Amino acid sequence: NALPPLFSLRCATSAVGVLNVTGYLRREVNISCSYDPGYESYENLKYICRGNRPSTCLQQALITSYNKENGRFRLDDDKMLKEFTVNITSLSQEDSGYYLCGVQRNFDLDVFSAVLLEVEGEQSNAKNSATTHARSHLFADSHSCR
Repeated sequence: NALPPLFSLRCATSAVGVLNVTGYLRREVNISCSYDPGYESYENLKYICRGNRPSTCLQQALITSYNKENGRFRLDDDKMLKEFTVNITSLSQEDSGYYLCGVQRNFDLDVFSAVLLEVEGEQSNAKNSATTHARSHLFADSHSCR
């Protein structure tokens, strides 16, 4: 059986502002992180990291808008929509967990949105891709995701 390129996502925002995303083994997922007007410029670095520690997120970034492809990760910044999308391919159970989408602000603390990715077994009835939107201004650099 050939796997379709993308699967649909089931998404919900929890009470603490964490976006829950469900992915499926060996498929790919798109996570789109919105940002506020004024951060479209190339100088405002966009990035994603694993975990929930804003203080070390940039140093541990899986991918950034300066380095748009890294292994199974790809980042595309749509400046018109004011959102960047991170694509993760060939999902495995090890990809489950917390991620932070970050936007670097030159004269202020970076802003983040939190994502909890849960990778489940194979999806029996695959559908077209759906994109998840997370707002990138949920909290600033000095706070924890939890």
